[in-house]
Amino acid sequence: MSLLSQVSSGTSGGFAINEDENINYIKNNPNLNLTGRNVIIAIADTGIDYLHPDFINADGTSKILYLWDQTKEGNSPEGFYFGTEYTRDDINRAISENDSTLSTDEVGSGTLLSGICAGLGVSNSLYEGVAKDSELIVIKLGTIDGKYNNAYYYVARDYARKKARELERPLIINTSVGTNSDVGFINRATQSTIWYQYRECEIAGIGNEGNTQTHASGKISAEGETQTVEIEIEEEEEFLRIELWICRPDRVNIKIISPTGEESKDVGLGYYKNESGIFNFENTTYAVFYVFPTSYSGQEFIIINLYNASPGVWKINLTGVYINSGCYNVYLPNRSLINQNTRFLEPDPFYTVNFPTVDRNIFTVGAYDMINNSMWPPSSRGPNIRNIQKPNIVAPGVNIISAYPHNRYGNITGTSAAAAVTSGVAALFLQYVTQNNQYKRQGFTQSIYSFFQLGADREDNIQYPNFIYGYGLLNARKIFEKFR
Repeated sequence: MSLLSQVSSGTSGGFAINEDENINYIKNNPNLNLTGRNVIIAIADTGIDYLHPDFINADGTSKILYLWDQTKEGNSPEGFYFGTEYTRDDINRAISENDSTLSTDEVGSGTLLSGICAGLGVSNSLYEGVAKDSELIVIKLGTIDGKYNNAYYYVARDYARKKARELERPLIINTSVGTNSDVGFINRATQSTIWYQYRECEIAGIGNEGNTQTHASGKISAEGETQTVEIEIEEEEEFLRIELWICRPDRVNIKIISPTGEESKDVGLGYYKNESGIFNFENTTYAVFYVFPTSYSGQEFIIINLYNASPGVWKINLTGVYINSGCYNVYLPNRSLINQNTRFLEPDPFYTVNFPTVDRNIFTVGAYDMINNSMWPPSSRGPNIRNIQKPNIVAPGVNIISAYPHNRYGNITGTSAAAAVTSGVAALFLQYVTQNNQYKRQGFTQSIYSFFQLGADREDNIQYPNFIYGYGLLNARKIFEKFR
């Protein structure tokens, strides 16, 4: 998985979320008195600088309820058996001793996202977070060979839920990692379903693959027809994983053709197969894993692994065996995981929703540039490959200023930033509906999602929902106006 963020120190050219007049209107309305009080936001990312003043209350205590560092062995959380858990008391002790050694955020992304959601703006009130009185559960995600992994994401989410339920507090899970891999597993992301949960929701960035040329698609019109997908590799890829998803109930055979014209074995006509071989002229080994139907979506799913893939144009021939709709989607890994010039020659920016946000139960947010009043070009586009509407909405996600490690402020860009802004507004919403007897029935997951979609800003000349803007641009004021 990839972080859905780009970070840098400094505030030049950035956008302070408190410049959003609709968020400010809700935060500053004395009749509402909304600050995110009593609501928990879980941030599973690169950790947090817990000594930053924006996460320390006026009485010297931390805003962080729990910090689980998955990368550091020690006192693991009950039931999870790895990493080190720090309680609020542990963090308070470190604050009093100015001890920065418990856990660090070497990247800065986790600190920035936490600040957007819940930063106090101590050093500069302009950079206060959306829900300054909400509290945090922070998970520093573990990696395998330096890469993020969906297993660590799963247990991070489960950990946050366990803690929030023990504390009997509303919870927002802010998801800021994603991958082009497994995008067909649309019901897998929320096996511990949050559908119709009360006082709980998950908000995630849609992905940053909209203009990265890592997705291609097409349509086979008849059995026996062959279509070719071309991948250009300019610099050798030590390992390249390519995933093909065929719309159910269709089936295809595939063949890989190397830049010099060598052909692989035909792969298909089975239910669970492995094929492997070598392209001698390229010295490239291949392995193909074939499943039909997948247990999660019923589709034909093919993984092609190329080892030491040589430069040139590689081709994948898809031949129809049984064709109904004939549509297919092909994915390279996220841009940050492959060489810059490895790409499809005929890319498609749509159907680039990352896993886990392909799941219908996760509220999905694209990134909007408030400085230029336009969509951020890399923001992924919907729908998911079962043609379910994604994104739900878009939100500010470009050069958002927030807390940065070592008592500084920095800025962050990406759909993870847009999700963090939305998570902060969701904390205000959850405080309002769960602590106001008049609206407690609106605290269910799907009610939250509906109000955010109903309250979104829409342009008169655009039809909504669509696969770029979803239901429109986040508008905190309009969300609350829908209670009339």
